[in-house]
Amino acid sequence: MVQLAHRIRIYPSPEAEVYLRRSCGIARFAWNWALAQWQTKYAQGERGMSGFSLVKEFNALKGREFPWTAEVSKWAPQKAIQNLGDAFGRFFKKTSRYPRFKKKGKSRDSFYVAAEHLKVSGRYLKLPKLTQPIKMAQALRFDGDLRSVVISRDSCGDWFASFSVVLPDSYVYPHLCKTQATVGVDVGISSLVTLSTGEKIENPRALRSRERKIRRLSKALARKQRGSKRREKARLALARVHRKVTRIRRDATHRVTSRLVRSFRVIGIEDLNVRGMMRNHRIARSLGDAAFRELRRQLEYKAPLAGSNVAVAARFYPSSKLCSACGAKRETLSLNVRVWECPCGAVHDRDENAAHNLDSVAQRYWETINARGEGVRPPTEARKGQGRRRPSVKRESSIKLSNGSLL
Repeated sequence: MVQLAHRIRIYPSPEAEVYLRRSCGIARFAWNWALAQWQTKYAQGERGMSGFSLVKEFNALKGREFPWTAEVSKWAPQKAIQNLGDAFGRFFKKTSRYPRFKKKGKSRDSFYVAAEHLKVSGRYLKLPKLTQPIKMAQALRFDGDLRSVVISRDSCGDWFASFSVVLPDSYVYPHLCKTQATVGVDVGISSLVTLSTGEKIENPRALRSRERKIRRLSKALARKQRGSKRREKARLALARVHRKVTRIRRDATHRVTSRLVRSFRVIGIEDLNVRGMMRNHRIARSLGDAAFRELRRQLEYKAPLAGSNVAVAARFYPSSKLCSACGAKRETLSLNVRVWECPCGAVHDRDENAAHNLDSVAQRYWETINARGEGVRPPTEARKGQGRRRPSVKRESSIKLSNGSLL
């Protein structure tokens, strides 16, 4: 089964907006209450707490101590407490920070409603305990099993509904990839992606192009008195610019990834350590503006829907240092070197050379899934034979198959 989300803007009436704000407030209250309970119990030596145990405790108390929570859907506070349990699970696994208390106006306003308590009819959404339906900007795009919806408000005050839909395995994109072509994709800062076909797609640089405006609006916001109407007006103006930056970046990424998965059967990319690269303060802003991690995430979830595959080269695969003509490896190659010459006489553009090497990774992956079936790791003899034919690539790289194994 394939689970996708469809985010749609909604236009609530004044009555509906009061209901939505109240639901977000109750969800925020439930989170803070559960976090305080967790900290108190933990200080007293109690262990083994979970989001579900706190939900039971909250349900036992809400009728007597929090009767006003019954004004909205029961899922708003319950899911907030369950999300807190998941947050603690990630914290104990050391994949996220310790959960914090949420503050009105500082945290993102949102709440959850399960599918059995809502109704979607065309461009209208009916929520529980709300008399009138809410108009949506468009109808739900996916025709599948509706699981839930998350209602949220962005920093500019606009409301959105994110629907979670489970689709059958037979679901594919309208434009299914029918070619057998492979491509190598090298991501960069000046060019968002460089393809092994020689094409370069420019980076829109959404943040860089609006830095002066953001700086001016930030200074104007800092001069305003806290709590005043003019400060709120300045905050909204700054938030709209940041939202514009986000939308431009997201649109560019979606266009590139959708085109790639519909045009090529196998896409070769690098396993970049984006978090480590962001520690370099000289290029961190440009890296964030290019959104490398988001581009890979979109490729990995769109490829199966379009009948394509993504071949991920190993973390330390020297795609830029390997000569795509003879396979020789250059020992050092600084970032400011954009064109270099190999002793064999080949002159390489750094990005195009990396894309050609990643295309070789994609071709090897395609040969593997054609010979033994997709997701099947070849035997040791086959891997050794392939290594003897291409010793320079064999020593330096691996290909990550769809089942997680390495070639």
